[in-house]
Amino acid sequence: MSKTRQISITLPEHLIDTIKAAVDRGEARSVSAYIATRLAPGVIMDSLFAEWDAERGAPSAEVGAWAERELDRAFAEQSAHNRGVA
Repeated sequence: MSKTRQISITLPEHLIDTIKAAVDRGEARSVSAYIATRLAPGVIMDSLFAEWDAERGAPSAEVGAWAERELDRAFAEQSAHNRGVA
C-alpha cells in the first residue's frame, strides 16, 4: 500500500459534482481515488517532457505558442461536440 497524506484543495463546483457522481456510479472508491487516478498520467507526462527537454532542449517559444493554440482549438472542439454544437 502506498503512503498517503491528506491535503485540502479547492475545485469548481461542477468538477466536484462530476467527481462525486463518478464515485456514486462506482467508477472510483472515493473522491481522492478518482483525483489520484486522473492526476497520475499527467505527472508521468510532465516527467517525460522534462526528460525530453533536458536531453534535447525545450521547444522554442514559437513552437510552444503553436502547441497552446492547437490544444485550445482541440479542447474547444471537444467542448462543442460534448454540448452537441456542430
